[in-house]
Amino acid sequence: MKQMHKSSIKVMRMGAFIQVMIFTFIIAIFYCVTWYFALPISKVVFIILAALLLLDILWYIVLKPILIYDSNYYDVGDDEIVLLTGIWNKEELIVPYVKIQNVETEQGPVMKRYHLKSLTVHTAENGLSIQLIHEDEASVLKASINQKMREVENDDNGDRHRYIRNQQSESVY
Repeated sequence: MKQMHKSSIKVMRMGAFIQVMIFTFIIAIFYCVTWYFALPISKVVFIILAALLLLDILWYIVLKPILIYDSNYYDVGDDEIVLLTGIWNKEELIVPYVKIQNVETEQGPVMKRYHLKSLTVHTAENGLSIQLIHEDEASVLKASINQKMREVENDDNGDRHRYIRNQQSESVY
């Protein structure tokens, strides 16, 4: 099983830092409004907000990126893609190639700086997303998955259509 790229921790921390800065800005505006209009709001409210801000920093910037990095794994096999996710509630997603309809990659500005991409595999029912992998690896995986999709679709035995018919007949009963 493979894991996210190591620099994904930095990317998650940068996103969390932006979120914390917005929360801090909102608290600062709230404080300025209460001071300017001399609103009768207790200092306890600001102490609680500051404590929540510290907890937010501790969880989203320090702990959560490491826990997510340590708990997300993926494997691209011969017949299927397996994704293991979850910090406390472990979830295993298995998507066979015959169900895949589309594969795409996504790269935001922070991800681009660290040469990371997210690979999303779409099916008719749902899909899965392999987050924060190196852009070279994402390109290779995308090409590999597309190739395996074509192999399954162009199979001389018609296994893809037989698989879909079998799944449809099983879901009817």
